[in-house]
Amino acid sequence: MKTAAMPRPFGALTICTMATAALALFAAHVGGAATSPTVTCPGISSTAFAQWGDQDQYTLAPNGDFEAANFATASGWTLTGGAAQIAGNESFGVHAKTDSHSLSLPAGATATTPSICVNVYDPTIRLFATGSAGSSLAVSVIATLANGTVVTLPLGKLAPGATWAPTPAIYFFANLLALRSANGTANVQFRFTAAGNGVKIDDLFLDPRKGH
Repeated sequence: MKTAAMPRPFGALTICTMATAALALFAAHVGGAATSPTVTCPGISSTAFAQWGDQDQYTLAPNGDFEAANFATASGWTLTGGAAQIAGNESFGVHAKTDSHSLSLPAGATATTPSICVNVYDPTIRLFATGSAGSSLAVSVIATLANGTVVTLPLGKLAPGATWAPTPAIYFFANLLALRSANGTANVQFRFTAAGNGVKIDDLFLDPRKGH
């Protein structure tokens, strides 16, 4: 069971009705081999959110610290609507005290991760965010079903506070597709969409429970 306490600046994570539908949909499509290309699974893990009461092991998503040079073209992330790497890191230095960048998402902008390898023991993601009053951040997962169909399903919507804070742990359900894949893994992507006055995000982590 997750031990993380929900950070107060976010209030409750608004779980979309489609999140429950996602669980049923992915569970119904675990009978065949995954069709997405092979992607290196995330590696080294740490208790990145320990100071907020979450003792789970997390590993950084590919270029999830937003520190890569030429981020827009060389990181593997897909950015739209003016999303851009900017100076200024989340205030806790969780990934590294020397980090100096984050990602800005103006209203309507999206940021989509590269493909990430997960298995059935990788149930959640967690990141840092901040935004002005009235801003929100929608989170979706993109996955390829066993029959080759690519689906994008909403997981929830966050209301970041005026200062940097960790989000709640977000269950994404698509790890269930690994149950019957040929190599026990599935490839997924995550999309972040800003609304209102825009949002900044930083340090996207995946929870690899296999490391517990």
